[in-house]
Amino acid sequence: MIRYLIKNNLKIMYRSPVNILLYVLCPIVISAVLIGAFSAMMESYEGAKEFTVGYRTEQNSAFEQSVGAIVEAGKQNGITFAEYQSGEPEELIKEHKLGAFVEFGSETYTIYDTQDTKTESGTLQYMLTAMVNASVSGDYSKVQFKTETPFFVPAVNSTDYYGIIYIVYFGWCALVCAAGLFSNERKHRIDERLLVSNLSVPQQYLARFIPLVAVVSGGIGIASVVGGLIMGVHWGNIALSAAIVLLSVMAATAMEMMIYELTHSMLASIIISFGIVWVLGYIGGSFETYMFSTHPEWLKQLDPIYHENRALVELSTMGHSDYVASAILLLSGLLTVFSLLNLAVGSIRRKAQ
Repeated sequence: MIRYLIKNNLKIMYRSPVNILLYVLCPIVISAVLIGAFSAMMESYEGAKEFTVGYRTEQNSAFEQSVGAIVEAGKQNGITFAEYQSGEPEELIKEHKLGAFVEFGSETYTIYDTQDTKTESGTLQYMLTAMVNASVSGDYSKVQFKTETPFFVPAVNSTDYYGIIYIVYFGWCALVCAAGLFSNERKHRIDERLLVSNLSVPQQYLARFIPLVAVVSGGIGIASVVGGLIMGVHWGNIALSAAIVLLSVMAATAMEMMIYELTHSMLASIIISFGIVWVLGYIGGSFETYMFSTHPEWLKQLDPIYHENRALVELSTMGHSDYVASAILLLSGLLTVFSLLNLAVGSIRRKAQ
């Protein structure tokens, strides 16, 4: 009996192809628009490996004897020194596209930079500090940069970010696909007939839950494949990412079915569900990129969409994420809680008949 109901519910849902098509087209279209709009903002910065520095030396400067060694050390470290006898340092930087400018005074040196050349001026400062320290012993040949690579989360581009985030977001709007099914049930009073049937409350719940999850997952699954092939969205660990997205669809479906059980109104259920999902998405990075958001960290940590977005994006950029476990735990918890609530409400309705 339950297999017949699942099959019949799938047929009813496929009679509303527009609802299903939304799950294929909307994530692709919205992702494409946002990828284009925010591609420049999310480009990762690449520091200059080699650059030119302007300089001038005052007469009788304490650095006169050291300038030759400084220029030579600069060549060994990718810094070319060009001498300018006149001109304002800031203007020379802009005119000649210099990384920085240094004036060697009588006892001290002064470094000039612009807002766009902070990295280069910092590199120059590091080298000159090393040279000054080396001047104590007079041995400039051993001046080298000490480089370290600290742990960092790699930057994600707009293609991967929005191509993933909106698959997640539309997966949380599962109730749209159930519109045709629930409307058909109310029209033919099928829900009332099921209350007095031999089907148990869990069987009635699964007869709705399974086809709804299958249709939503199929729609966003197609959108994910199209996004990967056409836009080049990179999902990282595909199997684990798919499992997390599927689990989120199941949790969202359980939550929205519970809302429908309480309201018994499709319009009210959609308004309430979309309100909840919008707030969770806003906090979780669906609209304001979570890397740049100013929401308190404790608020993000309460949001299942944030954990899911963070896990999937980091799987894409790094191949692993500390948020995978928390995302799975939160989504599993939501699925369990809302499924139990659905069963409880269904049992109460049956007893009331």
